[in-house]
Amino acid sequence: MSDTITKDLVIIGSGPGGYVGAIYAARKGLKVSLIEKRWLGGTCLNAGCIPTKALIKAVEVYDEAKNSSKFGIDIEGVTANWPNIQNQKIKVTDSLRQGIDMLLAKNGVDLIRGEGSFAKNGTILVSSVEGNKTLISKHIIIATGAKTKHLRIPGIDLPVVIDSEQILSLKSMPTSLTIIGGGVIGMEFAFIFGRLGVKVTVIEFLPQILPMVDLDIVQRLTRYAKMANITVITNAAVLSIMQNDNGMAIVKYRQNDAEKSVESEVVLEAVGRIPELNNLGLENINITLAKNGGIQVDSQMRTNVENIYAIGDCTNLVQLAHVASHQAFVAVDNILGIPTKMDYNFIPSVIFTSPEIATVGKSEKNLQDAGISYQVSKIPYGSNGKALILNQPIGFVKLLRETESKKLVGASAFGVEANALIATLTVALNNNLSVSDIKKTIFAHPTLSEIIHDSALALDNEAIHFFE
Repeated sequence: MSDTITKDLVIIGSGPGGYVGAIYAARKGLKVSLIEKRWLGGTCLNAGCIPTKALIKAVEVYDEAKNSSKFGIDIEGVTANWPNIQNQKIKVTDSLRQGIDMLLAKNGVDLIRGEGSFAKNGTILVSSVEGNKTLISKHIIIATGAKTKHLRIPGIDLPVVIDSEQILSLKSMPTSLTIIGGGVIGMEFAFIFGRLGVKVTVIEFLPQILPMVDLDIVQRLTRYAKMANITVITNAAVLSIMQNDNGMAIVKYRQNDAEKSVESEVVLEAVGRIPELNNLGLENINITLAKNGGIQVDSQMRTNVENIYAIGDCTNLVQLAHVASHQAFVAVDNILGIPTKMDYNFIPSVIFTSPEIATVGKSEKNLQDAGISYQVSKIPYGSNGKALILNQPIGFVKLLRETESKKLVGASAFGVEANALIATLTVALNNNLSVSDIKKTIFAHPTLSEIIHDSALALDNEAIHFFE
């Protein structure tokens, strides 16, 4: 026997798509239930974006303390206390999780702890320690996120091999670390541990790490990786993992037809994430899956089943927390009868390596592959007063403009606070601002944002603070 609950909207999954959609819908007057089987806030808050960035901030403070003499401040005996770093990370995630819980309660969202699965269209069964429940709802949003993708190679199940969730819970820092995968997750962890003194080796199957990023940025980042105890190996296929008599991991790989190996204390498997669709009962409602393995949706986030939507990583369209949140707004608006479509043209992305990488819009490779003629401007941080004040002259801001239409189509920032600069660039591209519009904009001085202004000037050979 189970309780039966009737709602206007049921959302499965409380990540940055699910909880945002629940609060937004509740504020619009809908009666909402939010089902979560594990973590309130999803992977992003508990084992992804937030905890990793908390660790990155700790590393930044450590670096600043070690290099404080450059600012005339002498500090001796600087050490990184890993347990305390971990405690600070936990404080941040706990605080945010409590905040979400409070917001859900304040907005009247019914949070149900348990695992939800479809019995049929409009009916969801929830099993939990508090008893079984049956939820009946006209509208349902699937927001179950993604899970770690695992390689099928010998030794992948050894205790020395961990994933991106387990590495966040390490009790002590390893002396050496091998990372399989040079994507965003792999490279962020490489810089976290490399900058703390761990010997890091990154093994990437493709010709370059971060394949979605322009080559000029990747080449620069690879040089800085060497300075941070990171060795990058590309064009390498991992064959197997073994553990020797001393408990060390031996990762064997093939590169240029030669078999090689690297030894380390720990191995991080970071080859991506795949949609989490297990135990959802999708077979009971005949949901269509896309070729990418995610739930197939249209631009309004609708599935092929009437009144069922899907958002976030379970669609496998763009695996970014802020995309999931925006998709939630789109889905709820359509449920409310407000026709809204998702626009993927200008989605900002930030990679928290050192230096940071932030991009929006088209890359040079995108334009080259499409045969589109373009102009590029690239202004270095070293020409900016604030960058020198921060002792952060490394990096540049790059703008891309179509030659024929004169339309700005892409931008990148590579350097300190790139995450902040990309917001301004996203507003410019999303609102179809021209180079002239940016040139007419007054940027405060002294700020890093002035590099954006000089980059716009440079497209017309008018840059003030830089010349080639």
